[in-house]
Amino acid sequence: MMQHSNPSDSPPNSRKSKGISAKPKDGVAFHALSMAFGTMTSRVLGLVRDMAFAAMFSRTVTDAWNVAFRLPNMFRRLLGEGSLSVSFIPVFVDARVQDPSGERARNLVNGFYTMLLVVLGVLTTLGIIFAEPVIRLLVEDNFDAIPGKFDLTVHMAQIMFGFIFLMSTYAYLMGILNALGSFALPAMAPTFFNIAMIIANFIPLGWQKIPGEALAWGVIVGGFLQTGALVPSLIKKGYFPKIRWRGLSSDILRVWRNMLPGMLGMGLLQITTIVNTNFASRLGEGSNTYIYLADRLLELPLSLVSVSLGTALLPTLAGLWSKGAKDNMVETANYYLRLNLLIAIPAALGLYFLSMPIVQLLFERGQFLTDDSMVTASVVQIYSLTLIVSSSVRVVVPSYYAIKNTWLPAVISAACLLLHILIAPILMGQFGIRGLVISTLLSAGLNLCTLMAFYPFFIGKFHFGKMFFSIGRYCLAGVGLILVCLCYEPIFHFFLNALSFGVFFSRLISVILVISVSAVVYVLSCYFLKVDEIHHIFDSIKRRFN
Repeated sequence: MMQHSNPSDSPPNSRKSKGISAKPKDGVAFHALSMAFGTMTSRVLGLVRDMAFAAMFSRTVTDAWNVAFRLPNMFRRLLGEGSLSVSFIPVFVDARVQDPSGERARNLVNGFYTMLLVVLGVLTTLGIIFAEPVIRLLVEDNFDAIPGKFDLTVHMAQIMFGFIFLMSTYAYLMGILNALGSFALPAMAPTFFNIAMIIANFIPLGWQKIPGEALAWGVIVGGFLQTGALVPSLIKKGYFPKIRWRGLSSDILRVWRNMLPGMLGMGLLQITTIVNTNFASRLGEGSNTYIYLADRLLELPLSLVSVSLGTALLPTLAGLWSKGAKDNMVETANYYLRLNLLIAIPAALGLYFLSMPIVQLLFERGQFLTDDSMVTASVVQIYSLTLIVSSSVRVVVPSYYAIKNTWLPAVISAACLLLHILIAPILMGQFGIRGLVISTLLSAGLNLCTLMAFYPFFIGKFHFGKMFFSIGRYCLAGVGLILVCLCYEPIFHFFLNALSFGVFFSRLISVILVISVSAVVYVLSCYFLKVDEIHHIFDSIKRRFN
């Protein structure tokens, strides 16, 4: 997709290696873009959902929902997106390559799903039965100092534990579609979840036995709609899983063998989130809500860029490794890590310097006050740095999973999580909620550095010099972006005072204007600094128009 007239500067997608056609690799950027488009639609609706959520409910209800949602959401990400997909896709790709008839791949799909249903059923049932003691372990004693808060949290958790079953099934269906080259539909499916949650926010309190209960049922309805959206496509492709058991095949064993370490390898961020829930419960009313909202802002660029790239990369890298194209695989991973940083760095700078205006624009209304905005913005600023690190981890880890090495990322993640657990209380004692987020940043940074250090030993030479040279140019281009962001306050006051647009519309226009201009300045700066990735994109666009 992205080619350049000079072969020496071409991205890996334009080359052949060891007789492997470049065509499969050319689809990575296209698939990532299709995923990003679908994800963007979902995330925009997600922001609408969170805006209503923050404004219409007290911090007691929002804290209760966030804590109750953390546990099923963690299992969903770890058992589903965090390990199931990355363990299943390489084995599924191998099965299709080695048996073109598709029979072996279908047996894998059916047999693994039959076992998965049993695991999910047991896990969901146990979560509902033992919700109270689990929540008790998750939070500190002062969490239930407010009457009814703990009971509401347990009640919501019991309802939402069904989310594990629905979303793990969705992740499995998504993995099959991704391996078959379908990325847009799975990325669009969460739109149905967000629509259901938006409706749940506006259900009258008089219709609910307990205030906020509709939010929990919205999770279940949304999960059912999101999963169901993938069924017709899988039926059409002939890979919709059936409950059928033909014995424990070697393919099924390989998937299960890779899943356990994969749960930790891809799940550092999710496990850290659960740990942070416990730590935040020590910091007073609203802390879990502030971290949740900041995390939502972090997830927007993270999902649009790194998650889309990482998900689209995994089948491609697995295919290249299976075919023996090691050099092409490493070169492809290097290129798309640089492409990820090309976007992640300006996104992080924008979030840092516009944290307060963005938080005020999105959330400051109703029961969400200026003090709430200030605390959330301070968390967003630290999270903006985490964005660079976490996005890189999302793009680097698929290389390890492509070669079916899930244990090394797991060991590294475990060490980083232990570091976080040890230093977070110390930093919280000095910096409060910001200390908790700083600890998250440090552990994520160690995770990335360790993964990159081991990359040449397990996969291949990574060409770090080329990557660091590109990062230097991205940062230089970011200077212009920072200067534009610093103009927000005078622009806001111009619209507010000179044109009398009102606070909301002044913020809305100012934020959109500053973000748009800063993005143009960054892209033009990269172009004149001769950033290869920008020139490849422009060349590709020119060829499309021609």
